[in-house]
Amino acid sequence: MRILSLSTDPELSQLRRGALQAAGHQVDVLTSEKEALQAANLAERYDAILLCHRLPAATARKTVRLLRQSRPDSRIIYIAHVYGEWPDVEADRYVVGADGPEALLRVLEEVQV
Repeated sequence: MRILSLSTDPELSQLRRGALQAAGHQVDVLTSEKEALQAANLAERYDAILLCHRLPAATARKTVRLLRQSRPDSRIIYIAHVYGEWPDVEADRYVVGADGPEALLRVLEEVQV
């Protein structure tokens, strides 16, 4: 799968990239709010877009809105920090980051188009 990972935490982004690439996925990482919003308007196609809990909620909501317009076929997965945290972000699927890469890979398999 071709995956876009959006987070303002470079360390988490690199860890996710490594785990996803080891599983055979192609991963692009953006680590700023400005880059996330710009990417939502680009023509590049991604099978899945990951939104990290470190991305401010307002930016995440706006990014999702723009992505739904420009890439309605991409699956948006929100990575929550802890159980019980239900973000005000409308995603196709949710996963808890503390569950590790296995949980993220399982969700990616489930949403694979």
